[in-house]
Amino acid sequence: MNKFLLTIILPSLLLAHEFNGDVENEISWLKEETYVISASRVKENIKKTPVSITVIDKDTIQNMGANNFLDILRLVPGMGVSQSNVYVDKIESRGIKIWFSEKVLIMLDGHSLNIDLLNGGTTGAYKYFPVEIIQRIEIMKGPASALYGENAFSAVINIITKKSAEIDGTIASIKYGSDNTKTINLLYGKKYEDFELTTNINYRDTNGDSRYIESDVVGNSGYTNPYARSLYAYLFLKHNNGFYIKGNINSIKDGPKLGIVYALNDEDHSHRKAYFLELGYEKKIDDMYSLLARVYDDEYIVENRWELYPEGFPSPIFADGLVAQTNYKTKKTGSEILLTIKEKNFTVVSGISYEIQELNNPTYDANYNPITGAPLTKMQNFSAANTNFISEVERSFYAAYSELLYDVNDALRFNIGFRYDYYTDFGKSLNPRFGAALAINENNNIKIMYSEAFRAPTFAELYNKNNPAILGNPDLSPEKIRTIELNIDNESIKNLRLSLSLYKSEIEDVILIENGQHQNLAKINAYGLEAQVKYDLKRGSYILANYTYKDSENKDTGQDLEDIANNEGYLALNYRINKYFNFYLDANYIGSQTRSITDTRAKVRSSVISNLTLISKNFILNNATARISVYNIFDEKTYDSSSTVDYPIASRSYMAELSYRF
Repeated sequence: MNKFLLTIILPSLLLAHEFNGDVENEISWLKEETYVISASRVKENIKKTPVSITVIDKDTIQNMGANNFLDILRLVPGMGVSQSNVYVDKIESRGIKIWFSEKVLIMLDGHSLNIDLLNGGTTGAYKYFPVEIIQRIEIMKGPASALYGENAFSAVINIITKKSAEIDGTIASIKYGSDNTKTINLLYGKKYEDFELTTNINYRDTNGDSRYIESDVVGNSGYTNPYARSLYAYLFLKHNNGFYIKGNINSIKDGPKLGIVYALNDEDHSHRKAYFLELGYEKKIDDMYSLLARVYDDEYIVENRWELYPEGFPSPIFADGLVAQTNYKTKKTGSEILLTIKEKNFTVVSGISYEIQELNNPTYDANYNPITGAPLTKMQNFSAANTNFISEVERSFYAAYSELLYDVNDALRFNIGFRYDYYTDFGKSLNPRFGAALAINENNNIKIMYSEAFRAPTFAELYNKNNPAILGNPDLSPEKIRTIELNIDNESIKNLRLSLSLYKSEIEDVILIENGQHQNLAKINAYGLEAQVKYDLKRGSYILANYTYKDSENKDTGQDLEDIANNEGYLALNYRINKYFNFYLDANYIGSQTRSITDTRAKVRSSVISNLTLISKNFILNNATARISVYNIFDEKTYDSSSTVDYPIASRSYMAELSYRF
């Protein structure tokens, strides 16, 4: 804990510096923190929305030295990110963590990015989404299917991009850091007479932070080789008449990490390509009515080569190891109409949507027989229906939803909402949301909320075949969650904001594997508290601290969920030295992590990871920004807990950035 204390003491030494700032910047920061869009799909005061929501603006993202949107989640109480042994990262929300993060809905300007319909989740496709184009991120914790449908289960993350007026020109950025990491970003935005245009291109190349594994599942030791190359391109074009087009293209290539069965190897690689195109019409018709209508098409193409076991394993007869190549494509095509009606004391948001989901072109090559496990002398194709890992499948859903925001008076707001979804493979799901937000006085607010959500079974969970270890089950029901929550905010002390959240969730029909097949088996109870304090020092400078306690257990067995830290904390100082320099220092405390009942290893001990970032703006050259970041300052040696083999976190690393606005 000495490192944590040092991180606390060091900021106090910096506070003696005189601050020189400008009121205009302070006003912009205040504006960013006072409204939200994602909670009810209309712009509203964050204090009045009956939803647990956190807003992180572009200045915070830059000041903390985030390199992709997953880095940002470290400062959100109740949320976290951990590595997995393959190319996906696991987002945890309130004690619920799963391999592909399919219980978290991630959106880009309201467009769902959960495109991996085989496995669910987003991080495989969008884990390196660039921060340079992000204006703000709104994070709702708790169920939100009443507005957003499937996957809005334990959290919703809405990435809101910068628009033309905020960019107003071209911003070029280059980064270079540890592990030979290189990033180039070009951002352009301009508002013309009849339309506005925003584009962004980002390229990233890294050798990856190689980790030493002392003993993998077969007893080998050595280093991983997780190189990664990614290319992102984004376009938004909107005419003054309300018509718009937006799209995103990205491609990621990853090298071998620890391996799908926790065996070190040198042949794993993945190539994932994701695309989406959305055409829409968004218009405020008059002071009362607003309309959004859109159609969209999303595609995700995956090519995975797995060396499940290295040469000579799992038996000497496998001279080249156990190798498989799996390819597939998923596709979503849909439409939505959203109507907003605003009167003096109420707002109604209503919509209908329809979507077709497909899994196409699955192929399977292996140097073993997938049914018997017998070794083969060379790779053979097993894409025939009787040997493939899955067949082509399709499903569709239609949904209708409506939410009422009703202001009884200036101090009290109620909301009530429902959404009905019908899927052609598993049937219907009805999800309500109720809430109340009360301003007791100018400085004290209380929110009470109840919400439900569902998580649709993935294609793999429903239809996987020819794998005796993991078979699909077409009779699965969706997972269901019910959450009740209390939020309290207090600003009685000048410049100090205190917030406290208490929640309890009940999850039913949890999909687990039993006897080699996916089944609706478990019930989970999850409860906890999240406390945060923020003290504003001077314009743009502040101290932020939060603490999270969470407890999640399998109700049937009484066992805690595995690989979860019950206690977490975060402490940060953002100090604006003067109008040219900003200093950000933080420390992230992760408590000891739980193990499964069958895992006899000692728990991963608690750890503190500290990071610092120094930013210079317009110091020598106008319109130029320079940044230097150091991550894991004290080179803490710890792990992300994982069944079978724990995965080491990154050692101390560095990143330098230079950007210029033309």
